[in-house]
Amino acid sequence: MSTLVKLTPSAQPWIGSSDVLFKLKQQIQHLAQCDLPIHIVGQPGSGKHLAACHIHELSKSHSEDMIVSCVNHWQGQCAATLLEELVNRAQSGTIYLKNVDALTQVQAESIKDYWLTLSPQSPAPRLITSTSAEKQTSADTHMQSDSFLSWLHYHCLELPIPPLYNRKEDIIALINHYKHTCKHLAKLQFQGPALEVLTSYDWPHNVKQLKRCLDKLTFLCEQPEITKQTLLTLFPAMENKPVPTKGNLIPLKQAECDFTQTMQTLISCDDEHSYTPSDSREGVDFTPLSPLRPVNKPHPALARALQYIDDNFKKPLSLSEVANYACVSPSHLSFLFKRYVGQSFKQTLLRIRIKTAMTLLREDPYSQVTEVCDDVGFSDLSFFVRKFKSVVGVSPGAYRDHRTKH
Repeated sequence: MSTLVKLTPSAQPWIGSSDVLFKLKQQIQHLAQCDLPIHIVGQPGSGKHLAACHIHELSKSHSEDMIVSCVNHWQGQCAATLLEELVNRAQSGTIYLKNVDALTQVQAESIKDYWLTLSPQSPAPRLITSTSAEKQTSADTHMQSDSFLSWLHYHCLELPIPPLYNRKEDIIALINHYKHTCKHLAKLQFQGPALEVLTSYDWPHNVKQLKRCLDKLTFLCEQPEITKQTLLTLFPAMENKPVPTKGNLIPLKQAECDFTQTMQTLISCDDEHSYTPSDSREGVDFTPLSPLRPVNKPHPALARALQYIDDNFKKPLSLSEVANYACVSPSHLSFLFKRYVGQSFKQTLLRIRIKTAMTLLREDPYSQVTEVCDDVGFSDLSFFVRKFKSVVGVSPGAYRDHRTKH
């Protein structure tokens, strides 16, 4: 077989004890109990292959083989023939297709045909696929209906792998693990400030990048103990931005207040609920949203999520898409909205859209409600009118006419 195929040995354990890693292991345990196909999404080096191995080992077919094939090596080959070979080799085990974003449209159609003909009653290998978080988000964001990645999103269970950025509590454990399992790393010793640099760095290429960094240190550093200065000299990108001088230092409370004010400005709707419907025959369903809570801490993931929503609210947005951009899981982002904003992701998106609609109606007395509806991201006019009434208290047309008079 000309494509890259290999049997996967026993999976290595996950290293670390962070809450994020604990939740991931729970998800894997849960997904392994069913026979449905699974699509794994994560940044390069975050552990997609490891997750696939654990799913296989925890599944009912753990005694069978797990066959791994990298789709990058399928160029110019017949996907139906390749898949048939993989199925024959895996029997009732697991087939793991890496980098499925590399499939051509013709190859993807062959995979779909096999996927849709699977019967839960017949013995067949379990299918697991994976792709990068960036490519999955791009497919979902641009609504590529013919994209295989978009198709996978709706036809299989999805497992997001958290980046190392969200597992910083596990970095020390990972370093100690590599020191104990790799002889050439055993001699590495780090001073306290050097460890602080390693644990505060974002690691854009995740665990693999951390391992490569340790490998390089064994060859480039001749000192018995690695200092902070040594790290920053060898890896300048690890240096954080300079701390402001005392004269320009912004107190923490002020920074928190600034973030709170920014969020309030972004989400709050001017004049909302300032009108009381005088005619019940209008059928106004007035259900005000819960008031915004003050933000106690400028959470970075929430800040990224709000910025992304503000830049893209006119497009169809999902919690998963925004969570991928913010580098957190959808469930954690949902928690952040409820904890710091005081309302759900959907309510926040609604507020931003309604606020923009109010601005458009207020500034242009000749604006058409249908055009405003499209301009702020609503696809259904009646839904837009109903939600506008629930937030503001009157219909979009009444709001425009009232503000024009004043």
